[in-house]
Amino acid sequence: MALLNHATKEITAKLVYYGPALCGKTTNLQWIHEH
Repeated sequence: MALLNHATKEITAKLVYYGPALCGKTTNLQWIHEH
């Protein structure tokens, strides 16, 4: 469940990634963090 903060226009959510090694999980999270 996501938490919405209307005052700061922020959305806080938990992401759970599951899968084999070297399938792009870490790369995907790094891209999300950068943007």
